[in-house]
Amino acid sequence: MKRSTLSLALGMVLALPALSDAAEPAAVEVTAEVKAEIEVSDEEALADDILIAIDLPIVVADARDAGVEEQELEDVINTAAESGLDVNTTVEMVEAETEGTKSRGKRKGLSIFVRRQLAKGVPPKEIAEKIKDREEKLEAMSDEERKALEERVEQLRDKNKRRHKALAAKRKALKAEGKELKLLKKELHASRKAALTKRKAEYEEIRKKHVKARGEHKSAREDAHEARDDRKEAHGDWKEAKEDMKAAETPEERKEAREELKDAKKDLRDSKKDHKDAKKDRKDAKKDHKDAKKDHKGHKGPKGGPKGKKG
Repeated sequence: MKRSTLSLALGMVLALPALSDAAEPAAVEVTAEVKAEIEVSDEEALADDILIAIDLPIVVADARDAGVEEQELEDVINTAAESGLDVNTTVEMVEAETEGTKSRGKRKGLSIFVRRQLAKGVPPKEIAEKIKDREEKLEAMSDEERKALEERVEQLRDKNKRRHKALAAKRKALKAEGKELKLLKKELHASRKAALTKRKAEYEEIRKKHVKARGEHKSAREDAHEARDDRKEAHGDWKEAKEDMKAAETPEERKEAREELKDAKKDLRDSKKDHKDAKKDRKDAKKDHKDAKKDHKGHKGPKGGPKGKKG
């Protein structure tokens, strides 16, 4: 079963190593230098990117809402996961595309661009910067590029795996010395959290409007059906009153029949008007329901869902 981009983002949060916010080293070759143990500083080891990881699903949902295609996001996240990239680098890539989409419009080819840059040996941190001003380019990767990409992904995965182990070991030693972790990008996380709270409120208001419009549409439909039945009944009473008028023999009977026919005509006229008004109300309610449903569907819920029940 195909997973949604949100599921991939959440999976990445759980699966990817929580690496530091330090800049990515330059491209490496499979040499003794690559195989050497990775050294990390105390500052890097104590940098905790848990808040960035928590924000990833929100960042992905924001990108989708800005117009970045679902498949593009999915492919980029898959590539990042396969390469073992730290979550902060992944967030920077997605945010760069979101920023570019908002300022320059929708662009295809994000995943191809990221893969081609990796194949060229461009450091992931630099790719995030290049994404902002990238041109839409959809040419498929050549066999040489795909081979280079496979090799690069393998190198990054190995390097990042070893880097994660080095960070974990260093962090453990520092914590034993009484050193405390430092949460990265606390202010940015707070800002995203506030925006998400506002987004939840807006979404809930839209959802409530949809539910209300759906209920009003249903009520208007029932009223229209009832008005139609009343009109039919009034028409039957009018026909019966006409028959009674024809059958009246005495002056008293004719007088009474005329009064009943007069009342039946008025009831029929009123019922026709009520039915006409009810049909108009139903038409208006149907349109309002359609608009509210469209607005609800188009306004993605917090973190990409939920979208609410169908109606």
